[in-house]
Amino acid sequence: MDSEAPRATSRGSPPAAASAPENNPLHWHSTGTLLVVDDDAGVRELMSSLLQRCGFTVLTAGDGQTALEIFRRSADQIQMVVLDFGLPDINGEALLQSMRRIRAGLRAVLCSGCLTDTDLDERPEGTWSAVIEKPFGLVPFLQTVRKVLEG
Repeated sequence: MDSEAPRATSRGSPPAAASAPENNPLHWHSTGTLLVVDDDAGVRELMSSLLQRCGFTVLTAGDGQTALEIFRRSADQIQMVVLDFGLPDINGEALLQSMRRIRAGLRAVLCSGCLTDTDLDERPEGTWSAVIEKPFGLVPFLQTVRKVLEG
């Protein structure tokens, strides 16, 4: 019967991407301070713990007002902000504009489950460093953060 699974052979080496930990986004390591803003405590905690595992210091906020207060105190240390678009007290775009009045050029990743292509097309070029749609996986999230920080 030909239903056996393919067998591994000892000839050759496995593909580099599959075997090298440095190519695995879950093994990426960096440093710095990031601000994560999301009104969903579970999502906020997941992003925060994942980024901490990568070596970052992570500041968190569950609403725009708290995020802006944290940003005012730590603007010089924060490398990037990860913002939920649909915060209860302010949308992520308006919050980012307020933060950029304090520090122009701030890198920002938008996380949202409610934006359409039209919403994104109407934004001026450079509004967001990157956009990631919810729900997202851990690997795409880390790839997005890495691309923004290193790009």
